[in-house]
Amino acid sequence: MIYLIHRMKKFLTIVKAFWQRALTYRFTVLVYRIGEIGETLVLILMWSAIYGGQKNIGGLTLQEMITYILIGNFFNAIIRNFLSSVIARDIKDGRLSMFLIKPMGYFSYILSQEIGRISLATMMSVLSSTLVIIFFINTFIWDFDVTYLLVILAMVILAFIAELLLSYLIGLIAFWTDEVDGLYATIDRIKKFFSGGYFPLNLLPIAFVQVSFALPFAYSFFVPAQLYLKKVDLSTGLKGLLIQIIWILVLYGIIKIVWNRGLKRYEGVGI
Repeated sequence: MIYLIHRMKKFLTIVKAFWQRALTYRFTVLVYRIGEIGETLVLILMWSAIYGGQKNIGGLTLQEMITYILIGNFFNAIIRNFLSSVIARDIKDGRLSMFLIKPMGYFSYILSQEIGRISLATMMSVLSSTLVIIFFINTFIWDFDVTYLLVILAMVILAFIAELLLSYLIGLIAFWTDEVDGLYATIDRIKKFFSGGYFPLNLLPIAFVQVSFALPFAYSFFVPAQLYLKKVDLSTGLKGLLIQIIWILVLYGIIKIVWNRGLKRYEGVGI
């Protein structure tokens, strides 16, 4: 019990330190939020133009499409992180060495650091997304079904964990190459496509949708948004939670393998 309390204090200390550091970059945080709002508004304007006089596209009315965009971007703001670039920089600059002899493992430290680093940005993103929803309050569809909302909450939490692990894994590629930003950008676009961030997945062939449902990405945008709109039932949501848990375990297992192999290379070159 004392050990757990001690570890929790260390965790909170790290989070607090990076929260204070994030406050020194308020302008950068603000600019990113403006960009997020702009992207959301562009998507809404684009789909409004696509609908024209049509009442339904892909099983969604224009009102449902706008709600899909708003709620999906809201979820996406919660799970996003930039962990891969931080890990890659620690490996490249040799800072990883000092963590190998510390009692608090690098995995625990870097996750604490990232939560502290992104917490302010996430709160600002949630706030900006909420402001956009309020702006479209007469168009936005409100759903207060507690059962659905609990499943959605669980899905978003698991999506956040999966996203952290995936970013961690991408960052570990720096054991073999000095540059991971390009890889991260490519994977980020693939994630956005398979998550339904560009457009609802049900506009694509059924085979593609089935593949997307087998991957973790759809559960960070498309599926929770569809659950919110009640376009899919709870059984699909519960099955999605199981798939997410499986992916989290798989990612964690891959991370351990890549970490052990990468660490041998790291120590071998004497960094």
